[in-house]
Amino acid sequence: MKKMKIIMGLLFALILLLAGMILFLLKKQDTPPENRETEKQSTQWSADSLKKGRVTAIDYSGQVYGYIGSKKDAGEKIAAYGRKQREKYDNPGVKEIEKQMEDEFGIFAVNLGEMDEETAKDVKRAFSYMYETYPCLQGTLTSVTLGNPDNYADGNIAKTESREFVINGELAVCPFVVKHEIVLYAPSFLQRDTLLKKCKDGAKQGYWPENMDISAIVVHELGHQVLNVHTMEEFGFDDIYYITEENQDAYNLYLTDSLSSRQTVPKVVLKEAYKTWEQTHQGEDYESFCRSISEYALAVQKDGGISYTETFAEAITDVYLNQEHAADASKCIQGRYKN
Repeated sequence: MKKMKIIMGLLFALILLLAGMILFLLKKQDTPPENRETEKQSTQWSADSLKKGRVTAIDYSGQVYGYIGSKKDAGEKIAAYGRKQREKYDNPGVKEIEKQMEDEFGIFAVNLGEMDEETAKDVKRAFSYMYETYPCLQGTLTSVTLGNPDNYADGNIAKTESREFVINGELAVCPFVVKHEIVLYAPSFLQRDTLLKKCKDGAKQGYWPENMDISAIVVHELGHQVLNVHTMEEFGFDDIYYITEENQDAYNLYLTDSLSSRQTVPKVVLKEAYKTWEQTHQGEDYESFCRSISEYALAVQKDGGISYTETFAEAITDVYLNQEHAADASKCIQGRYKN
């Protein structure tokens, strides 16, 4: 009798197990295919999955070590690094645009990577406008590249920078080679629709000038370079990518002035433009002058000060986008520079 009860109990447990499996399979069959895919993906989630389609194979921040004996060799070294990066992606239409930009604008290396052709054309459109409007830009940028940001979640879209590229044994030992480059961040420039929406929303909120678009983002960065060129001229910094004992002092002065704590040259340009603007906007302070361009033109820094370089770049962008309808402050800033 006891043995029979054990057998019956095991049979009952087996029936319950089979019933549970049948119910699970029926439920899974009723689940729509798209939901089943979502369930599958959720089990495979990782931090890297957020980066899918938002990273580039390009290593823009690489450095090399060695002795470079001439300015010509310095330029070739930068160009060779760009060609090496170009081998990492297959994008024939964009590669053609890259080569056109190198030829037209005197840039050693243009690497737009996996960017779609329409976005690459937006980049080139910005360069065409700026190099025609500000001929001083010719020959002052060594590189333009798509790149992964140092901090993926920092929210930045692009940056204009100068940095040591060919290191002669140790940092700052002459001669060495410097890159002057614009980096377009892959998380933004590989997501065209998302970036366009960000431009539209930013303009609507007054964060950026009216009619903001992708080409204007690049114009903004080139605006920084216009002011960089002016600063180079002020310090007599020539042969800007090949640094020797003859021009190292000028390079150091230029580099120091680019720090947020100094900005002596940009400050002169912006303060003089403000004085012109104030003549027709009496009683309005410098903050109002900046804000009339965009909220971003205020560019409040971590130390509480205003970034004069960001205000300048926003003004150049505003004039590009809105021409005669640009803010009076933007016109005064552009007029001060061009005079």
